[in-house]
Amino acid sequence: TGGVVWSHDLWREYGGSRKDRGYSCSPLAYMNTVIVTVGGAGQSLMAFDLKTGAVAWKKQSFRISFSTPTLINVDGQIQLVMAFADDVVGLDPNNGELFCRHPHPCGGFNITAPVWGADNILFISSAYECGSRSLLLRKSGGKTAVKELWANQRMRVHHGTIIRLGDLVFGSSGSGPAPLTAVNVKTGEVVWQDRAFPKANFVYADGKLILLDEDGQLALTSLSPQGMKVLAKAAVLEHIAWTPPTLAGANLYLRDRRTIVALDLR
Repeated sequence: TGGVVWSHDLWREYGGSRKDRGYSCSPLAYMNTVIVTVGGAGQSLMAFDLKTGAVAWKKQSFRISFSTPTLINVDGQIQLVMAFADDVVGLDPNNGELFCRHPHPCGGFNITAPVWGADNILFISSAYECGSRSLLLRKSGGKTAVKELWANQRMRVHHGTIIRLGDLVFGSSGSGPAPLTAVNVKTGEVVWQDRAFPKANFVYADGKLILLDEDGQLALTSLSPQGMKVLAKAAVLEHIAWTPPTLAGANLYLRDRRTIVALDLR
């Protein structure tokens, strides 16, 4: 019917943390709950029942950031990983109990969600003074052991997409000029950088990268350890475009600050 089933005002009802840009966390649906950042003592994250909106659990007192919780599988154990303001944290999505934490201080500006690999490597990148780091996670005695493989400032993703292909992670590095950068996730080595586009978001499909830069230019590219090859490009939006493209079947949805566009890629 389009009627509201339930709703909550996270600031007024629960005294959530007021960020200067509000909340930018995408809600995470897990089992019969939806999990969001709220902020405040004992409620960094809260889970609500999907059908009724009742509080299922609230937990932790980490200072919140702008990032979004993500589900990963650590040696058979489902975990919720979250980049808070000063830490990367692994939690039990069923109750919010802590599995592990590792420092990644960024003054509250951890924005892009961490990226998980089948080899148990968790990669996180943030702008400003933060940089990137790779963490090896292993389940050990009911807890999670965390080993930092490397950390440096050679890649600093502000709020764009990060994807991993093989041993390489790709993202627009920087908060001003932001060349597309390829980094070895195991060593931290910068493999290449390409300045063909300004800051960009993208989606990977059918072996190709569909890229939308902040100037509204759409491009189809291929990636390899040797570099990026631009296959096609066109200007499709006129205003600042910071929203990642969404691909549903053959329909590509793009958005800038004023308009939304649907393109048929067939």
